[in-house]
Amino acid sequence: MGLFGNGRVNIVITNRVLRYSFHKNPSVDGMVSHGEVKLPEGIMKDGIITNKAVFEEIIHKLVKENKWRRKKVSFSVPDDTVVIRQLKVPASLTKNEAMGYIKTQIGNSVYLPFANPAIALDFLDTIEEENRNVLLYAYPKEKIATLEDVFENKGLEPVVADLTTLSVYRYYYQNKQADKQHVLLIHWNKDALVLSAFQHDKAIFTRHMKTTTVEENSEITKETAHQIIDEYMIEVNRIIDFYQYSITKGQHQIELLILSGDFPYLNAVRKNLQETSSIPIHEFPEDKVPVKYADVLGLALKTET
Repeated sequence: MGLFGNGRVNIVITNRVLRYSFHKNPSVDGMVSHGEVKLPEGIMKDGIITNKAVFEEIIHKLVKENKWRRKKVSFSVPDDTVVIRQLKVPASLTKNEAMGYIKTQIGNSVYLPFANPAIALDFLDTIEEENRNVLLYAYPKEKIATLEDVFENKGLEPVVADLTTLSVYRYYYQNKQADKQHVLLIHWNKDALVLSAFQHDKAIFTRHMKTTTVEENSEITKETAHQIIDEYMIEVNRIIDFYQYSITKGQHQIELLILSGDFPYLNAVRKNLQETSSIPIHEFPEDKVPVKYADVLGLALKTET
């Protein structure tokens, strides 16, 4: 029996919606079902459950209707408070040893904007004479623990926690047509925009912005939609320049754009990018599910390690 056993539930949570899928194995073709539940306003704020009773009832209903009891669950958390830092560790350390080393440095030489972090580590290819470069990903542990507690109380078994942008990139990685070493992911949801730069398939920078909330059924005009897009495209172009001139010191530039999210005017964003930039845009296949499910599909591909 594989890692998935009798299947796995995958849940992506934003402040406004909960997207889910059930997969019989860790592949896109292994998807059995998928869906989306709109969250009542105010029960989630910046990744924190503000009304636990209502949120638990939503999970209980999903578990009951879909017969998920005792199923494993993976979940993605909002990227609003993730911290990514490039650090140096002694070159002789293994990954586990490097993790232990960095934990001793938090609060001393490594400072984070929150206490009690959940951390993950990625080795970079650069190895100097005595040190090697690593990427540290840190996230408030209590946000993860609170969600795990809800899932466990409703009969699910939490096995994987992930960042939403990493889930989207994982889905892109499976579908990519050519190797691109410098990629910008534009994950644009109804109320937030996350810009994440990937270098050699590793996230090295992320920027989270709350945006003007736009729903599908809102009375927004096309003119207003284009004004909103133009406003945030200034930030997208700023990050493209920042990557080239500050992060890579003018040595590299963004080679590919990935566009995802549940923003209702994503096609207008794509058109704007095509008209104002020569950087190619990755196209996600939409023959099975809309592009807004890229985060759930990428989460389903993550193995339980």
